[in-house]
Amino acid sequence: MTQKSRLAFLILSLLGLATSVYLTITHFQQELLVCSENSLVDCGTVTSSEQSELLGVPVAVLGALFFAFLTAISLPWAWRVPLLRWARLGAVGVGVLFVVYLVAAEFLLIGKICLWCTVVHVVTLLLAGVLVRGELKQG
Repeated sequence: MTQKSRLAFLILSLLGLATSVYLTITHFQQELLVCSENSLVDCGTVTSSEQSELLGVPVAVLGALFFAFLTAISLPWAWRVPLLRWARLGAVGVGVLFVVYLVAAEFLLIGKICLWCTVVHVVTLLLAGVLVRGELKQG
């Protein structure tokens, strides 16, 4: 991967981490959640729904752990460790699958969209794009 791609990956990981930490905080303190509410967009409904937890663990906490891991393995030293190449690919693959589940849950089960969650979803898909594009170029 090029230096630009590595930097983009790190910046996206940090953005995902910051957003997930915010969602974690607001999971426990709903009054801090800043989001418009209308017939389709309602972050409060989404982040307090049954689907906002997986086996009793808030999805936002899982997201924060995911992005903390990606941030750590996208620091400059980590790109020199061959085994971490597969860790990045595997983690981002799992992340994309989780995004598919979460988007389906928002649309099909909850019937509302969380804009903050959408930021996390888009960041995850962008990370996948940057990583796959970099791997294909590297050949």
